[in-house]
Amino acid sequence: MIRSFLAALLTMSCLPAAIVAQGPAPFDIQVELSFEEASGDEGMREELELQLLSELRRAGCFRSVARLTHRVDEGAAVDTEMLRLTVAVTELFEETTYDASLAQRAGPGTRPESEMAYTSRIRAVMAVTLEHPASGRALRTRRLRGDGMHRPAMPGEDARHTALREATMNAARAVRRFVCKGGAKRLRKEIGASPDP
Repeated sequence: MIRSFLAALLTMSCLPAAIVAQGPAPFDIQVELSFEEASGDEGMREELELQLLSELRRAGCFRSVARLTHRVDEGAAVDTEMLRLTVAVTELFEETTYDASLAQRAGPGTRPESEMAYTSRIRAVMAVTLEHPASGRALRTRRLRGDGMHRPAMPGEDARHTALREATMNAARAVRRFVCKGGAKRLRKEIGASPDP
């Protein structure tokens, strides 16, 4: 019983390595990233874009990963080996909670460690769709999110920056798992599937 469990565990741990050994799927992917008007400041948006593109390139699931800069005109020929990943960020939520009131933090006799008595939280929520423009098919759609939370460990530490990095990295990993799952075999099956009636 234990031997069977260990064998299964070993097999599962080898799966990511096996997928990497197969090489990238024979598709190029273009990433279209958009933000709702109220979703985060420019720095938050840039950090999410950086983490997302870096994560997808690092994963090596596709031949190439590029930021989509312009849409192809309707009716124009589209490369059959091109995929489009649409990431619509609907929310970049930021919150800071303090353990003490402002008067307690800024009053006389305030201890130095009181400036660290807060927690920064950031959440990114996204509507993600993987499309095959040449066939006009939306292959997969899902709502994904990434969360980050940090409490400073030393005076002067920027908890917001750490929380933002954690949230955007988690969001990027969620997108990577979503688009890379199943590799080339699953993608070909989805592209070749009959359209819904």
